[in-house]
Amino acid sequence: MRLAGLVRSGAAAALVLGIAAAGSLVAPTIAWADEPAPSAAPHAAPAEAGIPSEMHTSFRLPTTDGTRFAPNARNIALRTGADAPLLLFLPATNEVPASYQRFLDAASSVGYHVLALDYWNRGLSVARTCERDARCYSELQANRFDGSHPSRFSAIAPGDSILSRLHLALSRLRSSDPAGGWGRFVAGDRIRWNRVVLAGHSQGGGEAAFIAHAHRVDGVLMFGSPVESVGGVTAAWMRHPGVTPTSRYYALDSQHDMYAGRIQGSWRALHLPGRPAVIGTQAPTVMRHQLVTDVQLGDPHASHVMFIVDRGPLGERGSPLFRDVWLAMLRAVRSPSHVVS
Repeated sequence: MRLAGLVRSGAAAALVLGIAAAGSLVAPTIAWADEPAPSAAPHAAPAEAGIPSEMHTSFRLPTTDGTRFAPNARNIALRTGADAPLLLFLPATNEVPASYQRFLDAASSVGYHVLALDYWNRGLSVARTCERDARCYSELQANRFDGSHPSRFSAIAPGDSILSRLHLALSRLRSSDPAGGWGRFVAGDRIRWNRVVLAGHSQGGGEAAFIAHAHRVDGVLMFGSPVESVGGVTAAWMRHPGVTPTSRYYALDSQHDMYAGRIQGSWRALHLPGRPAVIGTQAPTVMRHQLVTDVQLGDPHASHVMFIVDRGPLGERGSPLFRDVWLAMLRAVRSPSHVVS
């Protein structure tokens, strides 16, 4: 099924892509096998004062309703206060949630519930699949989000989509941690997107921005993403305003990133406020929406990943080199008054 044509508003775009009501995908009832008691993250950061991290667990999704999830790496969940917002994190191409535990720990330390979700991100990246085909990005990302619009680019079934996996993961967490407040992110058969901050790296960050285009979320954090602009061609879905204000978007990349031009082209297409601010390993005194580090992180490929993954550089005290930048971005979503355009 092809897209029905270009649209003239973010709301209409959501309808054409088939995702305006996608949050209503119903999660089936699942009998979950007993799991070992959650263990602490191997390098969990100390919680900030007044915001203790109370739970850290990882789990795979079970086969249900005939759907056998593939890939099915372990999802990671961290719970803080029962009234905390949810940070939903989507990994990059061929990465898994466990690649980002240091960032997830940082999010937990400033008061987020955290869910890092595995999904179909294997094989070729979105950027290499779509290149200069603007409509390909829209079709592929819609398909991976909710299973709609299968095409030669992507043919994920609805039951194996990001949306279905999210419902199932939240169902598991509600069952295994009834006092954790996970139910606040679901209303009946819908996701309460206004209580969710989306975050992701590379392909995952592009998918986060795509979802936020059709669903008003609390904020978006993009790392090395979206890689969806090349040679003057940008993802078709970016041509019209989305429903989440761009004042709720924050992005980080390296100026040495092999995809730096594509990424900043996407930032312009999304109309992120302000201009890129060049930083080192510390956030600017006054927070900005577009951050670009000039720190040398290796070759251009390494520069696309090393500022966010666990295998990235550590500082003198063993803390991730970019932890202060992550924390500034995580706080900015919750306190936008501290940001200038």
